[in-house]
Amino acid sequence: MNRRTFINQNLLRGIGLSFLPNFVFSNSQIADNQWINNDFPRLKDLRKIIANPVIIEKIEILNFEKKLFVKVSSQGISGITMANERLSNLTSLLNKLVAKTFLNQDARNLTDLVHRAYSEERNYKYAGSMPLSNCIGHIEIATLDLLGKIAELPINQLFGKKIINEVPAYLSSLTRETSPEQEAEFLAQKSQETGAQAIKIKVGGRMGFDEKSTQRDKALLPALRKLLPNITIYADANSSFDVKTSIEIGKMLEDYQVDIFEEPCVWEDYESNQKVNKALKKIKLAGGEQDTSLFRWRDICKNNVYDILQPDLYYNGGIIKALQVAEIAHQFGKKIAPHSPKADPLASPFLHFICLIPNAYGYQEYPARPAKQPTWYTPQITLQNGKMSIPEGIGLGVGYDNDIWTKAKTIED
Repeated sequence: MNRRTFINQNLLRGIGLSFLPNFVFSNSQIADNQWINNDFPRLKDLRKIIANPVIIEKIEILNFEKKLFVKVSSQGISGITMANERLSNLTSLLNKLVAKTFLNQDARNLTDLVHRAYSEERNYKYAGSMPLSNCIGHIEIATLDLLGKIAELPINQLFGKKIINEVPAYLSSLTRETSPEQEAEFLAQKSQETGAQAIKIKVGGRMGFDEKSTQRDKALLPALRKLLPNITIYADANSSFDVKTSIEIGKMLEDYQVDIFEEPCVWEDYESNQKVNKALKKIKLAGGEQDTSLFRWRDICKNNVYDILQPDLYYNGGIIKALQVAEIAHQFGKKIAPHSPKADPLASPFLHFICLIPNAYGYQEYPARPAKQPTWYTPQITLQNGKMSIPEGIGLGVGYDNDIWTKAKTIED
């Protein structure tokens, strides 16, 4: 067996999504020696929807007003995704390596192209890393936008049927710089303005903690419960604590009926997070926003590291791969709550994904302090009665002013 055959047979064989329509279904449960079978989660048979090949002619990274975009073009039609902030350091990897897998190929074979992007010899040494997965995710999502536009369908309809039309949201506070009183007053005001029934706070110091951060943590919870006695609270540690401190903080969170404790220990230290999860009886542990390997997702579930998995739609490698993670979670009785602190076009893939899966958990992320949104795209991502709407337009459902593409600069390296 040569190296390429081995990779193709073992690295990214997919699991069929047993809870979604229109997929190649899995007929077996995940076992120690066979957690994935020969199936790969698939789009609908696009040849029944799009009669003619959709040859990918060009993949570009464009810069407009310090925002990057990935644009995939065929037959004079372009699929576009706004890029996350990580891509600015990965443009060479996308342009010189990852794009080659997709160029001159039929986009209707997107499932197989995504598989190949991980397993080809020039790429596989990067497999399991965020840089490779993030590049693949951007190209995959832009290609889905292209296919949706050609098929004249929202991209969620390229996979199956929506099970929800609106997504209940929590307000995600992304700062540790406020005082406990300021934070509590701000979140109380924003929850009233938006109708949100849940919030997420930051605890610890982000990859570490000190006396100041601990004092803030201990004062924040009573301040919140005084103003918001009935609201659902999640807490994100961003890998701040050791095991002992995680358990101490976790029990304090439990005393204030906090529902989720996110990444208490260093995110790569699965053993420590597992110990915390075992010790805490009332609160749910969540994590995984930096994880990208399907094998690691399997191990996280198998070893009960987290109760809730949080793949990022871009970092993890796109919607197809996120659906694989959802199936792994489903097989192990775990839930999904994707990482998506966005209120701009980057939220659209997340919304298309979340409306397809039945094991989504609770409220989903929306920034409590969203940046002012520019006028050159629609729709604006907002909360109405504490909920986000699933985009209804074709493709990703995001429209851009054509003028920006005449002003945008191409990044070639």
